[in-house]
Amino acid sequence: MAKKYFTLSFDDGIIQDRRVLEILRKYNAYCATFNINTGGLGRDNSEFIRWAYKCPSLTHIRIGEDEIRNGVYEGFELAVHTLNHPSLKAYDDAPEKIIEEICGDAANIESLCGKYPIGMAWPGGDGDYTDTTVSHVYENTPIRYARGSTSTYSFELPKCFLKWYPTCSFLDPKTVELTNQFLSAEPTEDMLFYVWAHSYEFDLPGARSYDEFEEFIKKISSAPNVELVTNGQFYEKFKNKIASK
Repeated sequence: MAKKYFTLSFDDGIIQDRRVLEILRKYNAYCATFNINTGGLGRDNSEFIRWAYKCPSLTHIRIGEDEIRNGVYEGFELAVHTLNHPSLKAYDDAPEKIIEEICGDAANIESLCGKYPIGMAWPGGDGDYTDTTVSHVYENTPIRYARGSTSTYSFELPKCFLKWYPTCSFLDPKTVELTNQFLSAEPTEDMLFYVWAHSYEFDLPGARSYDEFEEFIKKISSAPNVELVTNGQFYEKFKNKIASK
């Protein structure tokens, strides 16, 4: 019987995640995967983000080690975003650097939460890895799924897990329309609605807000025919049907 699945992911492990986590817990929506950079725990990267977004009030401060150990992400899935968020394609000729960035991050996550991750989000998105990078990851690390950043605007399942394209970003104007389409659909084959974001983007003037995110989660989580899954849970369900590479 065909089913409808919903999953979320958030990148960078920043203090705005606290509010996102509060909303998700309120609606018992433990379907988010948080991709974190453990090489910069507690680091303040606000100056660069303010410049990049031309927004002087924006903050980008990574959650610290103690807060993670004390359970800020308890009940949720943590995954790799590399130690230091480099463009991994820069290391295509030095695969040991890719291994260090990914496996170092994964080992730190295991130390912080007790579980070694098998998934990640590509730092920098789809422009920052190549087929060679993918091969290095597949051949030299335990990572078996990796989310990109290019929106499919569809509910099709991924073609391969190491190039896993999301349906859309939460900030995308099409998210509302896609949500309604997904919830009203009568599936004849399995469907996946995959939404991602950086939680600091909710602080951008004119962007979709935390209140809108709460309404979105309330709507999705109350749908009777949608199964909420983390990225890793979805991978486990489909790893025998969808290749990693």
